[in-house]
Amino acid sequence: MASSLRFIAVVLAFIVSTPAWPQSTWKPEKNVEIIVPAAPGAAFDTTGRTLQRLLQDQKILPGSSSVINKAGGGGVIAMNYLNAHPGDANYLFVMTASVLTNHILGVSKDTYTDFTPLSMLFSEYLAYGVRADSPIKTAKDLADALRKDPTKYSIAVATSRGGALHIATGLALKAAGVDVKKLRIVVFNANAESLTSMLGGHVDVAVSTVNSFVPHAQAGKLRVIAVSSPRRLKGFADAPTWKEQGINSEYASWRGMMGPRGLNAAQTAYWEDVFGKLTRSDEWRQDVEKNLWEVTYKGSRDSTREMEQHYDEMRRMLIELELVK
Repeated sequence: MASSLRFIAVVLAFIVSTPAWPQSTWKPEKNVEIIVPAAPGAAFDTTGRTLQRLLQDQKILPGSSSVINKAGGGGVIAMNYLNAHPGDANYLFVMTASVLTNHILGVSKDTYTDFTPLSMLFSEYLAYGVRADSPIKTAKDLADALRKDPTKYSIAVATSRGGALHIATGLALKAAGVDVKKLRIVVFNANAESLTSMLGGHVDVAVSTVNSFVPHAQAGKLRVIAVSSPRRLKGFADAPTWKEQGINSEYASWRGMMGPRGLNAAQTAYWEDVFGKLTRSDEWRQDVEKNLWEVTYKGSRDSTREMEQHYDEMRRMLIELELVK
């Protein structure tokens, strides 16, 4: 009896001293590459460099990190580069809806299920701008002209045809009664390029994230004729919404982080923890407010679920815009 009690005591001691599951010990042991699917100066680039700066400044990462620009193909070049490193959590990708739309449009064979979604960080609204001397004074002016002739004005978007900026534009102008199949859409590799082209008079209208327009609007170089938010934005209150001009449309574009295929639970948990800490920091909140973003943080599992829902929504939108069958 005594020996049996001693055996039970030993077993209990082992159970108490042994963790119920293996503890994650993974962390980056080499430089972390933050892959941006656009050229320097793009909205993606701003996101990537903001993340890299804050991760370094707050010493959330144990080692170094760098931003790698892989522009072209509407994000396909960057995604191919990411998936050349399966199972390597030292490679991160600044993702947006293009990872869904590229697959729906047949541009890429890969979609979100071929990678490892890590987090959704924030959403941002879009702005529509024209040169200060443009005859287009309001979004209603644009809609009225394009309703009569959809080819009258060229519209610059980045980074792909059928991407978030194109979808948002199509939805807004479709709501205004425009035949969006006939629009003159011009695609650039970065928002900065489309904005420069519009300011140079090479295209009539540029679509970009709101924060890209702010300095040019404040300098009087362009006029913002609409933003895609449901109400005027704090910090950019001079810019009118589509809705207040009688066009029932709103759209938010999201940003997140994704790893290559084949990341294990420990690697995924590490990056979830890192981005969770980052988005709870005062410094991140300050950058969010400065860039007119909206915090919408979600971890890996919830991000994957939301992307599944967005995939179906995007496909429905692209069918409605007659960009896919």
